[in-house]
Amino acid sequence: MKQLFSRLQLSPGFLGLVFLFAYLDSIRNRVAPGQLIDWYVLTPESALVTIPQVLLIILCLRLAFQKFHPQSWIPLQWKKAILSFLVGLIAYLFIGNIISMLISLGFDTWERNFTPEIILSTHISRILDFMIYGGFYLAFLLFQKSKAHQEAISAYDLALAESKIQSLKQQLNPHFLFNNLNVLDQLIEENPKSAATFLQNFAELYRYALAKSEKKLVSWKDELDFAKSYFKLIQEKYGEAYHLETEVENPSGQLPPLTLQLLIENAVFHNFGTIKNPVNIQIRLSDSLTVSNNRIPFQKPRHAGGTGLSNLSKQVELLSACSLKITESENHFSVTLPLIP
Repeated sequence: MKQLFSRLQLSPGFLGLVFLFAYLDSIRNRVAPGQLIDWYVLTPESALVTIPQVLLIILCLRLAFQKFHPQSWIPLQWKKAILSFLVGLIAYLFIGNIISMLISLGFDTWERNFTPEIILSTHISRILDFMIYGGFYLAFLLFQKSKAHQEAISAYDLALAESKIQSLKQQLNPHFLFNNLNVLDQLIEENPKSAATFLQNFAELYRYALAKSEKKLVSWKDELDFAKSYFKLIQEKYGEAYHLETEVENPSGQLPPLTLQLLIENAVFHNFGTIKNPVNIQIRLSDSLTVSNNRIPFQKPRHAGGTGLSNLSKQVELLSACSLKITESENHFSVTLPLIP
């Protein structure tokens, strides 16, 4: 029986609803105006007899659809669906007549059960039953197919999003490495002692970057600790030309790896800080993350490839369905993004 239910894609819940409908319908048919209601009206034998009939209807429909509409039912091809329904109906009437004939022959009731009036009323009743219960089954099956189709689409979208995120991370790791090796190269020429310290600290940071790059999200605390360590590298080169302030107000959530490092790097790259006129970078963590800075543009604007900020924006959109909010004025620049649960 379980194999039959599995083959017909039936569930106990669906059969329970069919039985309930058949039971209520049998009560309705037994109740006549002015008639007293007794226990016979509430007996379920009619509904129980309906279950084998419904299974036969479903079997005929299932086989007809497999023959004439074998492709995915989403989207439904109406011409093939109607043809399958009609073929299933004809098959059901044929099998029903065969069963009735065998029963009549076995009980010697042929003449009584096969008069023109009874044949007509029996066929009309079977056609109505087929349309009602067959319609129930098709609606149930289409619901299942639609649900499976949506789950497949969601799984595909998730796999595609994860693939895109991985691709973006593979671009960001070399970006992080390349930019900091440039800083190291300059320090070697300007201050070899600072270069040695920078290299040691950078090795620790890059170890973190490699460890976290395989993850889609990391905790805001890990990101903040990493950002503070990264900013020490900035100060190895620029000293007090750049300041970092943090403000934490009960944050809850996660961030894509290297988010804060990238935003700090963006502020440093596009602004010319000096000891007398430093660039003040502020990190504010609450229900969202905001990184802002005062603008001190270079006399000759610097143009980066835009990989970092663009990739971060795409990651946030894929992971949270939200986008970065960039606010820019003559003297101020800020980036806001949500903390992701």
